[in-house]
Amino acid sequence: MKETKKYHIETNSMHRRILVVNDVVDVDKTDELEFEDFDAIYVNVIDPVRDRVMLAMRLASPLQSEKCRFKPCFVTQRLQGWLGPAKVIVDGYASSTADERMTHGIEDIYNNMRRINFMLGTPPVTTHAEEIFRLCRYAISRGNYTFSSQPTPGINSGYMALYERILWGQKQEAMQQEERKYFLDQMLKLGYIRRTRFIERLHICPHCHRSDLLFFESCPRCKSSDLRMEHVIHHFRCANVAPESAYESDGELRCPKCKHMLRHIGVDYDKPSVVYTCGSCGDSFMYSDMKVVCANDRKVMSTEELLPLDVEEYEFTPDGIRAFASYDVHLTISQTGFYGYSSMRDFKDYIRMTYKDGRQTDLMLVAKFKVNQSAQPNIYGGDEDLPPIIEPLKRLHNYKIALSGGYIYFLQRVAPGKLSTARERMLFELRSEFDDFKDIHDDFSYSVGEVTVYNPGEDVEDFLQNKLQA
Repeated sequence: MKETKKYHIETNSMHRRILVVNDVVDVDKTDELEFEDFDAIYVNVIDPVRDRVMLAMRLASPLQSEKCRFKPCFVTQRLQGWLGPAKVIVDGYASSTADERMTHGIEDIYNNMRRINFMLGTPPVTTHAEEIFRLCRYAISRGNYTFSSQPTPGINSGYMALYERILWGQKQEAMQQEERKYFLDQMLKLGYIRRTRFIERLHICPHCHRSDLLFFESCPRCKSSDLRMEHVIHHFRCANVAPESAYESDGELRCPKCKHMLRHIGVDYDKPSVVYTCGSCGDSFMYSDMKVVCANDRKVMSTEELLPLDVEEYEFTPDGIRAFASYDVHLTISQTGFYGYSSMRDFKDYIRMTYKDGRQTDLMLVAKFKVNQSAQPNIYGGDEDLPPIIEPLKRLHNYKIALSGGYIYFLQRVAPGKLSTARERMLFELRSEFDDFKDIHDDFSYSVGEVTVYNPGEDVEDFLQNKLQA
């Protein structure tokens, strides 16, 4: 029996070379495959283990693979209706590489790229900001020029569906939301996008910024939800107004004031309102309160404490399309509001920006590590030479990272009450990264410096001046 190769390259009727993936293949780590060797991807993996199919797609993804980036990606039609959220990065389904739908689809994508002067080959992603740039570039390469902040599965505080393909943990959603807002504000100021319509307004938890909210009617006096609602009866004959239970008498309704039976023919009463009675404290009232419980962090709050989040639709402007197509955004959009590696100036500006409106309740945990290794050419395009240790740290997107004076700074937002746990987890994770790097680099050494905490309400400039000095 002939063994099927994990991958091979076929040429279609339009002379496009197509990488056919028959099994899990790490395209970027396959030395015999180069970026120029193929024009499109066809994933032909069928496996009863769904995670294996997802892995094959991720390793040949036009968003996540360097050698496959932005290239048309089709999958076998046997996977139609089976991919779930992953279908957002699929350009279509085909029975084979000779399928006309795939042939025409590939040409449509490349024609659109030529029309907007799209630069196919771009530098590898090294920061989360660049990851978002790539996502937007992917969207316009497919002619998708509009997007909204409408909720999508897995990201309940909303954003365009493509954003779901960036791998984030749920605990980072508050930071994600802030990054998205910062990114949109920058693009609006630069004229790269414009608002096209308002869709709706969501409300989110002010603590975790998620919208997993449960709403309960509650007693204004004791806040219990043990409420019983009943109608209020107005008796026309004597003008008595009382709860319906006060009228009940042997299965009929008798006025507690004038003692007359209420008529059902020629009705002599109405029910103008309702009244609530609390089973916990016995209080009666016409209007209940509303309390909200966040299913994510179990915090209880009032509706007035919820944060509004507008869902709006945007579209890329001609200037925005040109900027993303040519990758000019790398030079025009600041990384201040993004996690990942940035300059020390952006690092400090992020702290200033976070606490400028006085509403932020999270603490800011900053760890400082002293590093010693010979400098290498700067792979990030800035003014400073970066030591090689920065390269493995770039994947730690749950931290904001900066280098200054031989020290590497790590910043993380922490909810009140979780400081001790977050500090231990942060130091353990960072020490592990440094130790792993040290094992394979004899000229590298490090030491843990001070771990400082900024509390909301403190003088930001004093913290930056006295705590972040090398």
